Amino acid sequence: MKNQIALVLVFLATVSTAMGKPKPTITPTPTQTLGSTLSPTPTPKPVWVQPPSVDKDSKSLNATVALHYSDDVNGSKADSLFDLSAVRKLDENDVSAQGTVRFEKSASGSDDVESLELREANISLSEPWFEARAGRMDLSDLVTTTHFFGLYPLMGQRRLDGIKIYIPFKFFFGVEDYKSVSSPPTSLSFFYFPSFFSSQNSAIDGSQGFFMGQARMKLDFGDLRTVLLFNLGASFNNWLYYGSLSGNPTYSICGEATLNKNNSLYFEYGVLNAADTADTNVFAFGGKLQHLFTWEFLSLDEVILEVQLPLGTNTNDPFTGGNGIDPSLAGLAQTVWYGKARVRIRSIFIDFNITNSQNDYTLARLNTYNINTPLPLPVGRGNETDGLETPLSSSGYGNIAFSVDMGVPF
Repeated sequence: MKNQIALVLVFLATVSTAMGKPKPTITPTPTQTLGSTLSPTPTPKPVWVQPPSVDKDSKSLNATVALHYSDDVNGSKADSLFDLSAVRKLDENDVSAQGTVRFEKSASGSDDVESLELREANISLSEPWFEARAGRMDLSDLVTTTHFFGLYPLMGQRRLDGIKIYIPFKFFFGVEDYKSVSSPPTSLSFFYFPSFFSSQNSAIDGSQGFFMGQARMKLDFGDLRTVLLFNLGASFNNWLYYGSLSGNPTYSICGEATLNKNNSLYFEYGVLNAADTADTNVFAFGGKLQHLFTWEFLSLDEVILEVQLPLGTNTNDPFTGGNGIDPSLAGLAQTVWYGKARVRIRSIFIDFNITNSQNDYTLARLNTYNINTPLPLPVGRGNETDGLETPLSSSGYGNIAFSVDMGVPF
């Protein structure tokens, strides 16, 4: 009897153990036909793709309100200025744009705007090794290292409508992130401008076209930063023999050395007509000091001093005081200078500008008494001050022209 009971207990324990074990899961193996390949079903492409959304952080709106007073060849005048600038910064869409408008009126009881200028209006498409920009551009920081004189291949024109293409170039000194700066520090650039002349004189049929190439090179030596520019251009036709629009090559060499990002020395050597270098060459140099000192609420932010040395001597050159129409009125260009000091009272900047320049080597030097031309005069602007970029010209080398600008950026 005991043996039978023992057998029953062994049998029940065996059954219980077998029932407690989990059953193995059998995963079915997909059947595959010989020679076939399994792949996901492709997603159909949309017929139309909407434009990429603009990140709010990539947009900015800037403005400057300023009061301007000048006493120069055009007499004494006081103006109110309002500059409005809209910027779309370069983002993941590789597109940027900028537009700047200036509203200006003289000091009076009227609310009417007397002058409305579209100073910048350009768009760009950027890639790591290429950028194309088209529209109205401010070329002050792209073509020269000077702040008042210079821009000799462009005859002093700071803002022009045209096309710019640049290609960063490595040389042997490394490459930076070119998509984060407006102009690559080491690059090859190419410009095309349909016309230099004012709106009533300009044409876009190619007859007034001007092409220019630029090589830019940057070298850093610790706290010392250097920039070297070489500009080479030519117009398609001979408009002005003694200027850069002669149909012959025109070029300039610019350099700048900056110490500790604050103090710099710079120069520009220009030849307006390479076929007549002896009569059309000029040299400008200067220095700039920044962040000098602050006392209480008063700061001295910046001091600039520039000198222009005429190297050509031809009494027929209308850009240097010459006169081929009436030799008795002819003269020769003299050494001229420009000075600027920026003082700041908290957020209010005050710019003091002074010069004895008569717009030598710029289109503004032309008038009906010194040149015969089919173009209605004036055909262009002259030298402009650093900062607000307002024209300033003296009535004679022995006379002083000055201007005072006071404003607030926001």
